[in-house]
Amino acid sequence: MKNIVQPLRSLFFRKLRIKQSQNEDLQAQNSQDQDSHLSSDTVTILLPMENEAQNAVSALIAALDEPELRYSAVIALGNIGIAAEASVPALLNALQDESVTIRVTVIESLCKIGLTKTIPSLILALEDTSPEVRASAAFALGCFHQKAKAAVEPLILTLQDRDDWVRTNAAEALSRIKDAKIAIPALILALQDSYPRVRSKAALALANIGKPNEVIPALVALFSDQDARVRADVADALGSFGEEGKIAACVLVSALEDSNVYVRINTAKALIKMGLKIPASMGILMDVFESEDNQVCVNAALNLGIIALNIQEKASKLSIVELEQVISGLTAFCDILRVKSFDSTEFVLVLLNDALKSLRRERKSRGK
Repeated sequence: MKNIVQPLRSLFFRKLRIKQSQNEDLQAQNSQDQDSHLSSDTVTILLPMENEAQNAVSALIAALDEPELRYSAVIALGNIGIAAEASVPALLNALQDESVTIRVTVIESLCKIGLTKTIPSLILALEDTSPEVRASAAFALGCFHQKAKAAVEPLILTLQDRDDWVRTNAAEALSRIKDAKIAIPALILALQDSYPRVRSKAALALANIGKPNEVIPALVALFSDQDARVRADVADALGSFGEEGKIAACVLVSALEDSNVYVRINTAKALIKMGLKIPASMGILMDVFESEDNQVCVNAALNLGIIALNIQEKASKLSIVELEQVISGLTAFCDILRVKSFDSTEFVLVLLNDALKSLRRERKSRGK
């Protein structure tokens, strides 16, 4: 690896030396033009080589001054991560670049570097003239989680942005910050947004931020949404409350018969998390496994991994009849997964087998 990187890095530094020369002749200028292309390639090749690239931070900072290298240099600095801390002032300056692509890429790199001192600049970027930049800034602020508390009020205002994806990312960012209870009224209002993804993200954010009695009534009302993706996310949101979400049981039980398969999957998972209708919910998932395409089966299988963990926690509360039904159902799921042999679901089999062991121990403890 070093045999490849070192010559390329030499070319990169050679370019910088040429740039700094005050007495270039025509031959040197031609060399500069030729090496400019090579330098750009060098930056690109260095992108995944974080350990190698750490030593090139100062050179990459200098490359930000060159239009033909700027984009690749910004990406490289972001890939280096926190070790590129020295580049933050230069990157913040690049947030004023006239190119939307550069400004978006700078925000992505600042997010990867992860310094909280960049949060004020990201908040200012929520007012950028480009919706793409505003959406990127909102997403980046969410990456800082609770460290971005100062962004809560600006993000609440951003829920009123004229661009759909900006509003979507603002709702998701508030969900990640979590300590944003002042956003609850605005998020409840966002449940009526004209764009489905905003409604979905607002529902999930409310589940992360609010208490059950504060937000469940508004979430239940959203279960009549015409968009199936929204209904599926509302089911997920309600399920996140566990047993505290039982006040939504009636609407969830009805949703087991929803016309959309993903709504049925998420509803079954939510009810199991609440400790309700476990055999019936597992029956819904079995129907999915037996009748739907592979993509849907994989989705159901991944959710089964979560369900298996929840069932173990609730084993002691199951009646002996329910216990037998659940053991039978999980055994059948294991058999189907072995036959279908999805590469992405191997770990689900491990979780299901662990759940079966736990359930069988519970059954044995009852003398059965």
